[in-house]
Amino acid sequence: MDNRKRNRILLTITLVAVALLSAVIFSFVRRASDEMEQYSFGELTAATKRTAKDYYDTIQTDKVILSAMADLIALQKQDDLDAVLQIMNSCGAERTFISYVELLLPDGRMLHQVGTWYDVSALRPFEAEAARGAYISARIYSFLAPDTLIVRNAVPVVKNGETVAMLYGVIPLEETSRSFPVEPYNGKAFVMIVDGTSGDILLDTWHDTLGSMSDPSSRKTLKGYSYEQAVDNISHGRSGDMRSVSQKTGSITYMHYKPVGINNWSVAVGVSEETALAGTRDVVTTLYLMAFIVGVAFFAYMVYIIWYLMWSRRSLYQTSIKDQCTGPLNRSAYERYLLKSRRRLRASAACIYVDVNGLHEINNRQGHAAGDQMLRSVAEQLKKHFPDARLFRIGGDEFVVFPAGASRERVEASMAQVTAALAEQGFSISYGLAVGHAVMGLNDLVREADERMLEQKRAYYSEHDRREAR
Repeated sequence: MDNRKRNRILLTITLVAVALLSAVIFSFVRRASDEMEQYSFGELTAATKRTAKDYYDTIQTDKVILSAMADLIALQKQDDLDAVLQIMNSCGAERTFISYVELLLPDGRMLHQVGTWYDVSALRPFEAEAARGAYISARIYSFLAPDTLIVRNAVPVVKNGETVAMLYGVIPLEETSRSFPVEPYNGKAFVMIVDGTSGDILLDTWHDTLGSMSDPSSRKTLKGYSYEQAVDNISHGRSGDMRSVSQKTGSITYMHYKPVGINNWSVAVGVSEETALAGTRDVVTTLYLMAFIVGVAFFAYMVYIIWYLMWSRRSLYQTSIKDQCTGPLNRSAYERYLLKSRRRLRASAACIYVDVNGLHEINNRQGHAAGDQMLRSVAEQLKKHFPDARLFRIGGDEFVVFPAGASRERVEASMAQVTAALAEQGFSISYGLAVGHAVMGLNDLVREADERMLEQKRAYYSEHDRREAR
């Protein structure tokens, strides 16, 4: 799939996602406004829904970023620790909940994004983790700080169809509780995230510590509501309401809870009676404004994510096909070019097969830095005199050039200039030129150019009292 087609697909996906999100948001706003007209507590239900969606979207956004990081890590060499750490530290500005990133390897070692290694083989067997794939953990304690409660957003690092590592985005729960933006009722509400399976509280903007929904409550439910029923509803992923009064202060709290869509988690939003009954004037206008802001933010974020992924892919691809020493395309790109060029050649097609003379001797006498400079000089002259050609370095001292629409005479003249310029620098090359014809394939053209280069190579070493090159 070419880049243009891929860009159209990504743009279409973005526009569809934005359109769907906008439709959902504005539909919700209209429905919420109708409910507000029907009963005074409709805003609480709507606020809970928004909070659940915001929390869910944040977790999923972090997973998207982690997945992109995992894809990039899978492309790195196994021993390139610097590149892996650079990737692990690359998305800090975009993360919302994740405090730091960890990488679990099959040997049981855990790599922290700061570069520190930990042996967790006894605590977190790799095989069991790999079998789970991508997941969101329950509330657990951190390896780094045993007293710190965390949740892990986990994605596999897959290479050649095999999970080679597990990447974790670590969310410190108490820290998240303190920094979580409480938007409902202008920040006068409180938010709780509860694991319905274990009863553990994962986020609590109301209390200083994270407890459990099974802990005894100092609040008494009002008539018609039951705390036990609320616990049962949350345990089974059901939505509901609860009204309670503080036995200490006598203040009444209204609470609505609903599933988040992650594991068996539920979000609960509570607000005082005074705030809940404060009225609904200007609420509709505010909700529409929020919908617009969320839509614009989502669109901008989607565009950024697509741009980032496309840039990362393009950057990695360009790096993978380029010879890092001399600058031309490398052998991998050369082989792909041959594979794609299966059609018969035009009469004007040509190939130059270049071999650098004396590279081994220069490496032995002057060192590899001098040899690399020799190779770079050859590449520079070839690029200078064949600016529109496809230039590949296919071996240690071998280059292949496919001139663009030049006649044999012009190619010969350009190669004479290349040879002369290199001779002034004390360098020598052997080359062979082949011109294609209608029944010849690209591989045949390269083979012919290679054979002619070898003839020149043998003549060179014969003159220098050396054994034949091959």
